[in-house]
Amino acid sequence: MYELDQHTPYRHARNVFTPLPLIQRGLAFHEAGHTVLGQLIGFTCERVRIHTIARDGVTGWTGATTWARSFGSYLDIAVVCGASGQAADLHQLAESGRLTPETASLTVADHDKQMTLNILTAAGVPVTETGPAPGGGLAWDHVMATAQHRVDREWARITAVAEALLAASDFTLTGPQAAQIAGITA
Repeated sequence: MYELDQHTPYRHARNVFTPLPLIQRGLAFHEAGHTVLGQLIGFTCERVRIHTIARDGVTGWTGATTWARSFGSYLDIAVVCGASGQAADLHQLAESGRLTPETASLTVADHDKQMTLNILTAAGVPVTETGPAPGGGLAWDHVMATAQHRVDREWARITAVAEALLAASDFTLTGPQAAQIAGITA
């Protein structure tokens, strides 16, 4: 079982002040990206949520998507676990007219990428930053481009899950709830 996005709180406010509703919105789209793309390839999502977290005396916001089961090609795993959250966050910034080089830099999800690299390394899959990919491996720029393409294609589903997550009283959806909202059937 993997839990994505247990990372430093207030990641959207590292360099500039970002109002709380925009932090929550970015996190909701980030988590919805993981959830929708994962469920579409057959991952079993237990729960998706955004929540407060205290770390090193700072209380902030973070998100988590919890998987009971995940499988697929190495590219699928890299896209879902490592790149889809960032791609969805970038998409919502562009759609809202708030995408700038500064806001784009705040979407970088090093924790997702590092967890994915750990999974791939343990499986013996070589990864480079840019193509061409080594034999049997992946190039991270291709992973990101694939995630962006899939996010664009599934934007209506991702938006539906993100908006439902923001509307939930505890900012939490079960995996089956998210699948139903996205119109994903097993």
